[in-house]
Amino acid sequence: MLTFPGCGPIYIVVDAIDECPNTTGTPSAREEVLELIKEVVDWHLPNVHLCLTSRPEIDIRMVLQPLSPLQISLHDEIGQKKDIVDYINDVILSDRNMQRWRKEDQQLVIDTLSEKADGM
Repeated sequence: MLTFPGCGPIYIVVDAIDECPNTTGTPSAREEVLELIKEVVDWHLPNVHLCLTSRPEIDIRMVLQPLSPLQISLHDEIGQKKDIVDYINDVILSDRNMQRWRKEDQQLVIDTLSEKADGM
């Protein structure tokens, strides 16, 4: 299907590769997905476009990094971090139990969660 003559552009989106199970032993589901992606890239089909999303875990980076120079990282984007902080603030301000917390405790939750979110 991907090589069918006259076929228009094909877009394949694979979201959250890092959430694919990565078990030890036989090839994990994650390893199989990464191998399939690598095969599709190796076909060099001009009408096939891939969009892959994942946290930058080391096994995923090792496979995807050499595949394409067109990588965009959202983990260090200021807007991404601001959205996370805004969301956490909204949750704290709208939760009746959290509203009773001391301001210092609320701020500690905001700071810790936004830092540990790692852009996600």
